[in-house]
Amino acid sequence: MQKVLAKINLKSIQNNATAFKKLTNGKLCAVVKANAYGHGGVEIANALLGIADFFAVAIMEEGIEIQTAVCGKEVLVLTPPTTVEEADGMIEHGFSVTVGDLWTARLVDKIATKRKKSVNVHLKVNTGMNRYGMNVSMLGKVCKYLLKSEYVKVKGVYSHLYGNGARDAERQRVLFLQAKKVSERYFQGLTYHLSATYGTLLGEEFYFDAVRIGIGLYGYLPSGLDEKGKTVSADLHLQKAMQVYAKSVVTRKLSFGGIAYGKKLPKEKKGETATVFRFGYADGFLRRADDGTKGFERNANSLCMDACIRFGRKDRGRYELILSDALQTAEQTDTIPYEVLCSATRRAEFEYVWE
Repeated sequence: MQKVLAKINLKSIQNNATAFKKLTNGKLCAVVKANAYGHGGVEIANALLGIADFFAVAIMEEGIEIQTAVCGKEVLVLTPPTTVEEADGMIEHGFSVTVGDLWTARLVDKIATKRKKSVNVHLKVNTGMNRYGMNVSMLGKVCKYLLKSEYVKVKGVYSHLYGNGARDAERQRVLFLQAKKVSERYFQGLTYHLSATYGTLLGEEFYFDAVRIGIGLYGYLPSGLDEKGKTVSADLHLQKAMQVYAKSVVTRKLSFGGIAYGKKLPKEKKGETATVFRFGYADGFLRRADDGTKGFERNANSLCMDACIRFGRKDRGRYELILSDALQTAEQTDTIPYEVLCSATRRAEFEYVWE
């Protein structure tokens, strides 16, 4: 095996999910989009089957990948359909569809009616993210339209917090309460969910009926938590689930020429030993020497597409740990743990453990 090795601790992910479930005492939506934040969508969905009440993915194709693993549990596609084909596919596979405006409501109703097949939808409300979703002023019109549909079943209403500040979050919560009041005029028994990991840590007033936990499942916290959020998160005892290893390919003494692309071998480095490791920017790491991987201080140059040269000796074919804490890597490379996790297993071999 010449791929980087991603070792994923499924027990840690289960423990994290259980911690959030106990905290909120409500429904848990496990967010497994982007291949479960780089951890492997099918395996994570299967591991959380007995804990999560429903699952969320970003796009329909991700839902198809995990459909067998979730054994019939609800899968919510967060991106609204934009074409007849997309709406038809979501209905065919039995996914819950996001409806964020009247146009989408009409599209889904048209396809469901044509198929004579029921479809569940969650209404997406824009409380300030300005990504997907309708403003509260439009919600009543969409509800009124869907109330008349024979095949479209409204099952939930949701939104998403956009800021890392309690004041902005509270403004959004108030707007969401207004949306809840509007939708309750038309539908009863809906599942209301506003908070992802960040909102869940703000307090019980942000729980509603369900929370959507993404980054928290994998052992990481969002930035910008206030003291209350930090206290709550400390009590969760989250466990990081991913470690990534790279294999050493060859060790050599540097005596002439350069060190990979574009860098001459410094005189003071002549005679030193270096090891070539099989990972590069094609594997999801940055094309620079200070790439934030564990041990990057020994990088001799920027990464090649498929290789990294490091000063020092490592026996041929042995593995070296290059990622154990995505937060540290993110801080070193001026990004966020989300991006690091999603990138680091781009072409990895996965090994799943229960520890």
